[in-house]
Amino acid sequence: MRSPNTIIYCVIIIFIGSFSFFSAIANEIESPMETWSKARASSDFSGSVLIVKGDDILFEKGFGLADKESNQPFTADTVVDVLSLTKQFTAAAILKLEEQGVLSVSDTLDRFFDKVPEDKKNITLHHLLTHTSGLKGDYKWDYRKVTREELEKNALNSWLHSEPGEKYHYSNVGYSLLGIIIEKASGKGYEEFLYEQFFKPAGMNHTGYIKPEWESKNLAVGYRSRAVTFRGWLARTAYWLGANDRWGTPLDQYWAKDGPWWNLRANGGLLSTLNDLHRWHLALENNLVLSEKSKRKLFTPHVNAESQYYGYGWHVEKNNDAETAAIYHTGGNPYFFSLFYRDINSDVLLLFVTNDWNSVDSGSFYGLSEAMEAEYFIQK
Repeated sequence: MRSPNTIIYCVIIIFIGSFSFFSAIANEIESPMETWSKARASSDFSGSVLIVKGDDILFEKGFGLADKESNQPFTADTVVDVLSLTKQFTAAAILKLEEQGVLSVSDTLDRFFDKVPEDKKNITLHHLLTHTSGLKGDYKWDYRKVTREELEKNALNSWLHSEPGEKYHYSNVGYSLLGIIIEKASGKGYEEFLYEQFFKPAGMNHTGYIKPEWESKNLAVGYRSRAVTFRGWLARTAYWLGANDRWGTPLDQYWAKDGPWWNLRANGGLLSTLNDLHRWHLALENNLVLSEKSKRKLFTPHVNAESQYYGYGWHVEKNNDAETAAIYHTGGNPYFFSLFYRDINSDVLLLFVTNDWNSVDSGSFYGLSEAMEAEYFIQK
């Protein structure tokens, strides 16, 4: 007869063996997103991911710290600089004014500006919206002082890369001009118009420049040691030479009293959260803020933009059948990267932000896109 201790040992061995067996099975059937998530959690990655289908949240997770000094973790409610995702709001504002009968995308610059030079008289709002105006990309660095009048004067008197409507040339200056047109046509400030027409009806209480009452603990911080692309080499050099690693939040930088200066305003710099961007997506889908006709204009692949197409404030991907496969936009400066990507066939939306450009260059972002495609996209 076996002793009680022997029986207990056998039970423990069986339990351990069963646990190991089922753990092995669980590991074998681990989803692509779980595999990606575990790899990021064990790395130095910091950022946030939100994947949704309609109202349903498929995946939501924050990684690492949005603010290392105060030990604040990244979440879907972390306030981040969404950078060039701002352009979709500017484009939508132009279409909202068109709905209201205030302007048309076929209007030329001389309807809104005095003394337009001859070479720019044929530039239309459509050209500005699709980056085909021929205007240069940038004027000055994002946080340099540039008034509305200075931006307008410089843009109208600059040389053109190409004839209006001839070529795609990405232009932040063009979108800042659209911001000025929004103010002139509406009689309201750029942020005020967006708040009244979009943010308030969509329930986006944490989106804007200065209108929300930001709490510093909720803001993502940029770090010089993590700056990589664009002018990132300057930031990293400053860090190597002994500068404080903490660059700060956009609100720590040189802004005007009502938001960023005009070299950034309307083409970038809006602050938001992943949850607010999800609310924006739902507002568009449900025609809460724009009509179906205007929405189609946003997402129409108007011009060939190198390897993709460009609508109004959106990149458009096509599949092999020449159908729209995805609509998206990215945003980036030396400190932050953002993505708004919607797969049309699966109706799945990916929202992604990070304060670590190293993670984008090192493959974390591309691993995410592969995992998401494998798990959520309908393959055609």
